[in-house]
Amino acid sequence: LFAGGEQGLPSSPVSSHRSLAAALLAAAAVTCVCAALAEPTWFHLHGGSCPRDKVGISDGLQSDLCVSTQTVLILRVLLSFSLLTLLCSLGGFLLDILGPKQPVLKVTRRSAFLHVLTVLHCATAVGFCYWTSELLYALQVQHKMHRGSQVWVHFGFSFYLLAAAGGCSVLASAANLLRHHPGPEEEQALRLLQNMEQADEADLPPPMTRGIPSTIGLPPPPAYAP
Repeated sequence: LFAGGEQGLPSSPVSSHRSLAAALLAAAAVTCVCAALAEPTWFHLHGGSCPRDKVGISDGLQSDLCVSTQTVLILRVLLSFSLLTLLCSLGGFLLDILGPKQPVLKVTRRSAFLHVLTVLHCATAVGFCYWTSELLYALQVQHKMHRGSQVWVHFGFSFYLLAAAGGCSVLASAANLLRHHPGPEEEQALRLLQNMEQADEADLPPPMTRGIPSTIGLPPPPAYAP
């Protein structure tokens, strides 16, 4: 924060309202959630009568041999929490990168409220993923291809992307909560410093005339006398 002035004041008043570390982590969380939603593989299936070997959120539209009616409902809830995770992480990224000065938005950013909501939504979505895997396993056991078939259900790549988004949001929350934020006196000093810099820039002469003595207003030299 205090980047080095002669008086220990911040070199950039605007940068004190931003948190670039938290913004980068929030951007990583947004990327992970978007990739998880775009990736069709949430669960890998084996040993049942399902003709597919993978199940994703897009399969939550209708029930078949791969997903039951209850599983369809849970997949839709999982999609809803994934979208909430995306919206909260995107909102946290915008607050961190823009650094708004409005009191409500500033308190929201400093308390990492949106990042904490992202973690909660992500944890809830992970819980629904586990519940979905249990239902898929029970359905595949019920509809085995053969009596001795080995049935298993594994998490797909999207599940780990969603978990990674939650981890990035935890780090973003820590980056905001552990960061030193200027108090009222420091913010007043920042504003005074900014005003002084603007006043100095306004009082400086044009660059081409700096260092050239001005002759305007001086009396003419006396007449030459031998």
